[in-house]
Amino acid sequence: MNTPTPPYPSEAPSCSPWIQQLPPDSGPQRLGADTAADVAIVGAGIAGVATSFFTLRSTAQSVLLLERNQAGHGASGHNAGQLATYFERPLCELVEEYGFEGAIAAQKAFDDSHELLDLMIAESGADVRVDRFEGKMGMFTLNHLEVHLRNNLLRLRGGLRVEACVVSEEAEFLGEIPAEFTPLYTVVPQARICALLDSPSDRYRAVLFSWKGCANSALLTHQVLGYLQRHYPERFRYVDRTPVQRIVLNTADATLEAGTHKVKAGRVVLCTNGFTDHVVVNSQGEPLGSADARWVKGNIGYMAAFVETEQREPDALSFIRNTEIGGANPYVYVTRRPHELADRTATLTCMGGPERPLAPSEQYDPGTPFPGQMLSEMDSQIRPLAQPKRPAGTAYEYTWHGLMGYTQGSIRRIGVEPCNPVLLYNLGCNGVGFLPSVCGGERVSRILAGEQLAPSIFDPK
Repeated sequence: MNTPTPPYPSEAPSCSPWIQQLPPDSGPQRLGADTAADVAIVGAGIAGVATSFFTLRSTAQSVLLLERNQAGHGASGHNAGQLATYFERPLCELVEEYGFEGAIAAQKAFDDSHELLDLMIAESGADVRVDRFEGKMGMFTLNHLEVHLRNNLLRLRGGLRVEACVVSEEAEFLGEIPAEFTPLYTVVPQARICALLDSPSDRYRAVLFSWKGCANSALLTHQVLGYLQRHYPERFRYVDRTPVQRIVLNTADATLEAGTHKVKAGRVVLCTNGFTDHVVVNSQGEPLGSADARWVKGNIGYMAAFVETEQREPDALSFIRNTEIGGANPYVYVTRRPHELADRTATLTCMGGPERPLAPSEQYDPGTPFPGQMLSEMDSQIRPLAQPKRPAGTAYEYTWHGLMGYTQGSIRRIGVEPCNPVLLYNLGCNGVGFLPSVCGGERVSRILAGEQLAPSIFDPK
């Protein structure tokens, strides 16, 4: 029996298109001596830079931003670059667990983070390209439709933007859709569904529209960081290649052991996506490590991209894979965005969705080669959705992976550590784009400014 030869080598280079667009490295900016700051922020990805931006803007406090590697080279440089405001769990499920007011307030905070991103870009003078558009989700069962239309009923009740929905006149479940949802969808020919998803397949019978976008969060991180260094030279300092090994929380301040030096800070904010090898010691109460709910689990997400010479409209498509919402393999996605070549603008088509859990003892490295078998599976399963005209087995210009932090309950952790208010969090990407990092940065800045915020589903428990 002959074994088919896989179309890709056993390993491919890991190459992120977002990292490739960064300016040349200007060299290390290490911490050279013991120092102090009002606020120490650990992690210089989009979460740490956004937290620094809003804290400096909203308070008179000094900020030290510490990065163990280089700014934007972690999850911010190894993602799909989407702007999305949804949660990994349906809104209706969040309402059941947290109550209507709490869930709606959280959803509104994410929806409004588009405006926070625009503010950060405008004030910093960043010229990173941001494309916004109506993204589309393909659905093929009554369960998919009912869950998302129920979400829309809740959005309508809460005064949020309602997402349009169309259903194929050939959908097998058309006659089973509950009457309460009738105002929330329109029946269209199946050809319209196929055209919206840019796919000839009849598998998908309904499409949900949502406001999305795309941008290079690594490049945005660099541009906003440069602005902070120029605009707040007396109150802001950034150091890289400076790992934080240990944080000791006291009653009114903290001591960070960073490289070979120490930092004294009034407050500490972790913006590390949940993955660090430093130790946090609470010298004034309960050990933080005793509560599993405070930490995250890691998944490695795999992505690949190819360049299409034709200039196509920006878009973000997702395709549900489970028969019911909430299964082990929720969806795959495709994102199209303009891509600048030497002589023209083309289209970069990105696709992803496959994940695998990070082993407890595994040390993740974004430069680890991309598994050829994974690329073969993506080429056979996702490529037909991304570009059915693309021949199978064609080489990909980019293959990369990123580490995603999933909190318990899949809710981003934003706020004060209950055991010691010296420590705050803005972490846990939950696989839904980088807008929640910006939202979290603004929320943390308000806490640091002394504002008493209403309880939120983001609060660390």
